[in-house]
Amino acid sequence: MGDALVYLRERQENGGYNKMHGLRVQAVREGYAEVLLPASGDLLNPLGNVHGGAIYTLCDVAAGTAGASRGRVGVTLSASINYLRPGYAGEALTAVTREIRYGRQTAVYEVTVRQGERLIATALFTMYYAGPSQEHPE
Repeated sequence: MGDALVYLRERQENGGYNKMHGLRVQAVREGYAEVLLPASGDLLNPLGNVHGGAIYTLCDVAAGTAGASRGRVGVTLSASINYLRPGYAGEALTAVTREIRYGRQTAVYEVTVRQGERLIATALFTMYYAGPSQEHPE
C-alpha cells in the first residue's frame, strides 16, 4: 500500500465517529475499499440486531474511502440502501465496494455488506468531489 493509501487508512480509522464505531479499513486501492465493523453489543437495536444506522455508516465509510482513494476530497451526494437480513452480535460485518463510475465531479459505488457468508445489505452511493486533491503529509 502506497504512502497516500496508508495515510487514508489511518485518517479513516482514527477520526472521532469512525473510531467510536471501531471501523477498520481492511483494504484500499484506487477505486476500491473493504471496511470492517465489529458487531459489538453497543451497536444493537432493541431487537438485538445490528442497528440499521450502523450498517449505513459502514457503507458510507466504505464508499467514502473508495472515493478518497484517488486522492480527492469527496462527500456523499446521495445514497440508497437495501437491508436484506439482520446482522447479529459477534462476527464483524464487512463492506466491499465496487466502482461503477468515476467521473470529473462524481463517482458511483456499489457497496455490499456481509457477515461471514450472509449477505446483509446492498447500497448505492454517489460521491461528489467537493475540493481539490488532499495531499498526505510526507
